[in-house]
Amino acid sequence: MPSGVVPPRPTQLSSWQQAELNAARWMRYWGYGDATAGPGGPDGGIDVRSAGALGQVKYQAAQVGRPELQRFVGARPYGSTAQLIFFTGSDYASTAVAYAKEWNIALFTYRLDGTMTPVNEPARRVQRGTPGSARPAAPTARSPRPAATQTFWQRNRRVIVGVVLLMAPLGSIGDEKTYTGPLVVDVLKFIGILVLFWALGVFLIATRFGVRFALRTRPLRVSVSSPRAPANRAHVPSPRPAASPDALVAEAAELLRGGSKQHHVDKILKDRGVGFMERGRVLTEARKRTKR
Repeated sequence: MPSGVVPPRPTQLSSWQQAELNAARWMRYWGYGDATAGPGGPDGGIDVRSAGALGQVKYQAAQVGRPELQRFVGARPYGSTAQLIFFTGSDYASTAVAYAKEWNIALFTYRLDGTMTPVNEPARRVQRGTPGSARPAAPTARSPRPAATQTFWQRNRRVIVGVVLLMAPLGSIGDEKTYTGPLVVDVLKFIGILVLFWALGVFLIATRFGVRFALRTRPLRVSVSSPRAPANRAHVPSPRPAASPDALVAEAAELLRGGSKQHHVDKILKDRGVGFMERGRVLTEARKRTKR
């Protein structure tokens, strides 16, 4: 029978190495077919790796609290969207469960015979991914032709047309059929033509590079969003309510003291919706606290 279809056999766990190997077997069963345990690595908290998920295994009797999960989030490689899965042989504090819900971390407990029990909804979603040795790829936006096979004109036609529109108003200067006077009226005509053509040109150039414009009413508002990340982010955490500045500083300081790199903490703050200037202030204050 293919690997990943049959649940792992009960195995007596008597060391942290066996606990990590057991977690890797279960992750392969849940669909992460390339999951491998890497004990003793320099990753600062990642014990099992696969292309779609990262696992951390605690072989201890002590209850897992929020700081352990914060360090796990901080150990995730910069820009990674892999599902985070945490395993423990004990249980979780209520603060840890709340933090896991906020960051979409799947929490599991295991017995000494290696069997797994899901603790929260992300864990149950991971568990429902079985059987199978590979997860289906997430849907991506359809494209008429792969980018590699598109011609220069097909890839850049909006930029070319946009540049032409930006230059077009200059060609109308001196056109007696367009500008018939008086001077004030001609100036207003030129401004109108300039605004219209430049708006269309900027719109075409911006959309070529992935910027999207959305027009909303009640009240009237125009919003611009940057290009989104690839569509294969199957387990992206849902938007979280903004925390107070002091709470952000405290959390950032705790992550730095736990060994997280500054750019990891900056990425976490960015994911929380914290602006660039505010992130700089939070990180500066957090560094001061870690030196006290």
